[in-house]
Amino acid sequence: MADTTEVLFRRMTKKEIDWYAKTGEPMDKAGSYAIQGIGGLFIKRIQGSYSNVMGLPVEKTVELLKKTGLLDKLLA
Repeated sequence: MADTTEVLFRRMTKKEIDWYAKTGEPMDKAGSYAIQGIGGLFIKRIQGSYSNVMGLPVEKTVELLKKTGLLDKLLA
């Protein structure tokens, strides 16, 4: 099962792009930004799961755990 989240960035100036690159934050990230970090400054809107952008759609994961009965076992 896959989950999709759309991330829309605001228009960035060359100065902002250069500054962000110099922070080093985007250099080890898929998509070259961290929504939970400095990269969040440049995001205009997201459609979908915030946690999915960070790497794990928590809402979807809990839903799957409930369907399989594993959540009940984890909470026992």
